[in-house]
Amino acid sequence: MAPQSPHGEGPSSSVRAGTATADGDLMAWRRLQLISAASEVICRNGVDGARLKDIAQEAGVSLGMVQHYFRRREELISETISSMLALTLATWHSVSEREPDPVRRLFALLRFQVAGWAPFQKRWSFWIEFWSAANRDATLRTYAQDVYQRWGTPFDAAVAAGVETGDFSPAVPVERVSLILMSLADGAAVHVLMAGDTLDEEGMFDLLIDMACRILRISEPVRERALRDLPRIVSPHYPQEPAPGDSIDWSPLIAELQE
Repeated sequence: MAPQSPHGEGPSSSVRAGTATADGDLMAWRRLQLISAASEVICRNGVDGARLKDIAQEAGVSLGMVQHYFRRREELISETISSMLALTLATWHSVSEREPDPVRRLFALLRFQVAGWAPFQKRWSFWIEFWSAANRDATLRTYAQDVYQRWGTPFDAAVAAGVETGDFSPAVPVERVSLILMSLADGAAVHVLMAGDTLDEEGMFDLLIDMACRILRISEPVRERALRDLPRIVSPHYPQEPAPGDSIDWSPLIAELQE
């Protein structure tokens, strides 16, 4: 799916350098290639352990090549975080735009917490490593605050739509619903990663749905109808379900480069 490099350089694990020949286009492709490689290294080694030479090795390029496009390690890390957030927002927007039913929309957003544009362990490992580093770094902490604010927006919109249509009757203040669901998702994800024998991915999804139904007073028939035929993998292609993969799906950002 990833386009081939016009110069034959080795790809990172999921993004090649592209078919563009113009300098500006090639630069954009190369930066995405390095961002993709950085995301893989962060998943394995954490933010603090993401060294430029490891990222270069992951991308199959020289250290000098990495430094040509990203003069400072911090610049590459911040762009990688921004790009990972962009992938999340691309899914949010697709679900919000293509799912008019507020119950199904909320359930799709909760499904995305479990099965999205990357395998569970890789995606959640990235964010947990990022949050851990943000706790020690003031600049990254600012990014983390922005991530949480933007992450909550589609949940707030789905809940507001459901209240307006009468599908939701919150048992808690409506402004706290998103916070409760996101906090539950974060904690459950850590539990799945650390103690998967007591809570697996499907168990996490069931937990999220149960809590949503309790605090929004969603009836069993409405719940079952909303879950019927819901994609098991929620991506920017929603409601189309992509094939499972073992790498991060960079197709939304690749599509931007091809426009």
